[in-house]
Amino acid sequence: MPYPFHHLARGIFIKDNHVLLAQAIGEKNTFLPGGHIEFGESAKDALVREIEEELGISCTVVDFLGLVEHRWERKGVLNCEVNQVFEVACNNLTAGINPQSRESHLQFFWCRADDLEDCNLQPYPFRNLLKDYMNGKKDIWWESTLNYEIENSNRS
Repeated sequence: MPYPFHHLARGIFIKDNHVLLAQAIGEKNTFLPGGHIEFGESAKDALVREIEEELGISCTVVDFLGLVEHRWERKGVLNCEVNQVFEVACNNLTAGINPQSRESHLQFFWCRADDLEDCNLQPYPFRNLLKDYMNGKKDIWWESTLNYEIENSNRS
């Protein structure tokens, strides 16, 4: 059986020291808005499409921030993903006002940078990368969890 592989485009919306997070309803982990890149689709185009599908808004991809590799288990099956991450701008979002999801299985909310750990943001390297980025560190990201033991929060 082949192992599932996910190629993802993720967007970081930053407003007033808050980051927009997504969560599958009923799940404990959160993630950045965005989703799967379709075969032959650019990461930037995929991100704009996913944001439109999830939130019904237009956005502008501002900067490429980097890449995060990650793995987790779901029902005993190893999954691996590559996240291409971009800062995204949108005039239709306001910090403190949670946007409505257009997809019934998702909810979105704003999180302070200091609370990313409590929100169980996944992949977990995003927690420190985002804090550093919001504090002015503008290095290109490349992080990986592939060589580490899978955390319990990444098993379901």
